[in-house]
Amino acid sequence: MSETPPGPPGIHRALLHHTGFLISRMGFVAQKQFAERIDSLGLSTRMWGALNVLEAEGAITQHALCTCIGMDPSSMVSTIDELEAKGLVQRRPHPSDRRAHALHLTDNGRQTLSRGRKLAKGAQEELLAPLSAEEREQLHGLLLRLALASG
Repeated sequence: MSETPPGPPGIHRALLHHTGFLISRMGFVAQKQFAERIDSLGLSTRMWGALNVLEAEGAITQHALCTCIGMDPSSMVSTIDELEAKGLVQRRPHPSDRRAHALHLTDNGRQTLSRGRKLAKGAQEELLAPLSAEEREQLHGLLLRLALASG
């Protein structure tokens, strides 16, 4: 008999031995739960990422935002277009580069981000409910270490 616990619905217990699979699966679950919540604000996960970086960095170029998020520039154009159409971001002339635009978070963008953070916290709480506070910190630390090591 195997000592592997039975898998959750849709996951065979043989897959529970594979850490990479489990990380991928939980990433999918986390992304799905989060996306369902922020969809109520009319945001995608890409838009959410862009708003967070713009708040943290202030006015930056579209190219710099792509670098910060790790997003393909062609995907970023449509993401910024959507954010601008929703009144969450403004493109303004860059102060030192006439060819570039600086992206600015609007007041509406800040308010939407604040509401989104409450939804994100709820999604995280739901996902991590089976873990103690200490286990959550440990998980976060390990994931951060892996992310930093991945380059």
